[in-house]
Amino acid sequence: MMKLRFSVGASAALFACVLLVSASGAQEPAAKTGKAEISGVVVDSLHMRYLAGAEVIIEGAKETVVTDSIGRFKIGGLAPGNFQIGVFHPLLDTLGISLATRPFRLGPDSSTFVILAVPSALTIIRSACPGQLSDQGHSAVIGHVNDPETLQAIAGAEVSIAWVQIDVSKQVGVRRTPHLMRDTTDAAGAFKICGLPNSMAATLQARKGSAATAEVPISLGEANSELAARSLLLSSAASGTTAGNATVSGKVLLEGSSTNAGSRVELVGTEVVALTNDAGEFTMTNLPSGSHVLLARHLGYGAATVPVDLTSREPQRVTVKLPKFVAVMDPVLVTARRNRSLDRVGFNQRKRSGTGYYLGPEQLERMHAFRLTDIFRQVPGLRVTSNGFDEIVTSSRGVSSLSSGGCVQYYVDDMPWMSASPGDINTFVSGGEVVAVEVYQGPSVPAQYTRGTGGCVTIVLWTRFKIRDL
Repeated sequence: MMKLRFSVGASAALFACVLLVSASGAQEPAAKTGKAEISGVVVDSLHMRYLAGAEVIIEGAKETVVTDSIGRFKIGGLAPGNFQIGVFHPLLDTLGISLATRPFRLGPDSSTFVILAVPSALTIIRSACPGQLSDQGHSAVIGHVNDPETLQAIAGAEVSIAWVQIDVSKQVGVRRTPHLMRDTTDAAGAFKICGLPNSMAATLQARKGSAATAEVPISLGEANSELAARSLLLSSAASGTTAGNATVSGKVLLEGSSTNAGSRVELVGTEVVALTNDAGEFTMTNLPSGSHVLLARHLGYGAATVPVDLTSREPQRVTVKLPKFVAVMDPVLVTARRNRSLDRVGFNQRKRSGTGYYLGPEQLERMHAFRLTDIFRQVPGLRVTSNGFDEIVTSSRGVSSLSSGGCVQYYVDDMPWMSASPGDINTFVSGGEVVAVEVYQGPSVPAQYTRGTGGCVTIVLWTRFKIRDL
């Protein structure tokens, strides 16, 4: 007989499990078989949907089934006896809870329907965060940190969540307040960060020693008590490792386009870049294990980031959808809200410091630049030359081009740009998409845009996809 171990403990009180038993004899079946049947549905109350792909194991029967797209399962031909149902799913592993029924008995020619439900966000938060809610908020982020190759729990890892709170008032104007909260994983690799505000976009990162995951994007919705469940894979390799044995493939879909070819996908924090084929498909190999972020771009479409958990144990596959970018707004509102967005990303503050060269929206609109390099032709200290295929940006102040051993490094919407070939940024960012430009040379580069490549020209671009005039 198959043996199951159900984790009961304190989390058992969270289980919202309903067991409905009805004798099928009342329905006058066509024939008596002496066998029993169990059917049911698994509901994800956390996300208000059915739990598809959950593994349902019956203690008392040597069978395992998987729930379908609407959370249903069914097992027939069971001999009468005592049974218990357990449900296993990555979501439950992340939450650190188990889902199981109490033992029950089935007689001959009987049918049982079972409803099992993942607890609601509020129920889980109350159990996980007793006395830890704050005036700042009643939301939480919980999860586990595991090794990507062995899947063993990593104890003692620091997990941090970072976000920026934006306050707008007549007294102070626009004020950006950065926030950071931390927790340390326990012996089971579990973490919980409580007392968070709702309606926020943040990044989650795990770190231990010299190893760190990417800053994985995470968001909380509008409800008073929001719960985000996210496990992280933390490789033992030092942060910055750019190679390994992991693979990711996928497809980039372009809204309203007859072809999906020519999109650019990069693994953020590495120099790995891929271009999609005619079907929108791409593959990246020899990647470092751990929780990372993919960034996809296509000219004229909104950029998108997608978290991906990489491991050599199995290849990962993702689908990225890029929306067509259409900016339609009243010009007066655009100006006011665009300035607010530029305040939010720190452009206006850095411009007031005067340590670099800056082009704002009004200057760029007067240029009517079609290609990105048309903008750079008008920036003091930059030179634009052609290699026969693309236009290359170099410094006219002694910093040589990429082809001659120097470097020009880009940030696009706060993300480092990794070139697949010199000048390829012109293919993915048009002059008309750019809202603001920052150019730094030598020691004037702000700390957040320093990548250990001293002597480079650093160009920071802000596009309409980030500065959305909201």
